[in-house]
Formats: sequence, C-alpha cells, structure tokens
Amino acid sequence: MYQRVMAIIGIISDYLADEIDLYEQEEEIVDDLVSLGFDFPEIETAFSWIANLSQGKDLNLQLLDLEPESGFQRHFTNEERQTFSFGVRAWLSKLRQMDILDQATVEDIIDQAMFLGGLRVGLEEVKVIATMVVIVGRPNSIVRDRFLIFLENDQDIVFN
Repeated sequence: MYQRVMAIIGIISDYLADEIDLYEQEEEIVDDLVSLGFDFPEIETAFSWIANLSQGKDLNLQLLDLEPESGFQRHFTNEERQTFSFGVRAWLSKLRQMDILDQATVEDIIDQAMFLGGLRVGLEEVKVIATMVVIVGRPNSIVRDRFLIFLENDQDIVFN
C-alpha cells in the first residue's frame, strides 16, 4: 500500500504544482484517482497525510530552538538509516548545508517520511515528500521558493 499511497501523493503534488486548490477540487481529484485505479482507503490515507503535514512543524520548531551559528549537526537514528538510503540522507544533508531548507523543515520531511511507514525510502520518494512538506506544510514563501528553484535545477541536472 505504501507505494500506491506514494504514487497518489506524487499525483496530488502535480495538482499543487498546477496551483489547483486541493480542498476546492477534492471531489474531482478523488474521481481522477479512482479512474486511475486507486482505492478509497489509499486515497484517504494520502489526503490524511497531506492534511497532517503542518502538525509536526510546531513541535520541531520548539525542539530545534537553535541559534543560527550553533553548529548543530543532524545524526540519523538506526531506524532512519535503515529507512533512508545513503542518497536520501546525503540529499537532505546537502539541502541543509546549502541553507536551502532550515533544520525544522528537514525534520518535518524526515518525520513525514517515517510516518508513511515505507520499509525503504528512496531519493525520488523523499523528493515528493519534501515537495509536499514545503508546499503544504510550510507557509514561508522564501523557503518554498528557494527549495522549488533548487529542486528544478536538481531535476535539470538529473535529466541532462
């Protein structure tokens, strides 16, 4: 089910990229997903995950009340190392080191990926999760714009 929910989240992220309001167009989006062969429990799981994106943000901001110059370094737990490929961990670290994302956003991405419960999360999956966290869960337009520009350039590098 994890792969199918990830596929739904990817499709929904395409709707968001086209600036379609998920809540105003929810019925049409659900109809589209059903016509693509997805089941209602899978669709509901994806929409629930999207609706809960902002819940972890406040907790992560409180836990990470860090000074910008604190030299904070993120270490992945054993469970996170088993879940995330080396490429995923390196990509997330790169986003943080380049100051594309703040640490709270990186933590939100990790939390949301772990919440989905996949046995192994690959780079393409975490990019979809990160995009959803940044677009839906993060109202800060500077972070969103910086991330989307980076992601667009990152995709250009991959496909060229």
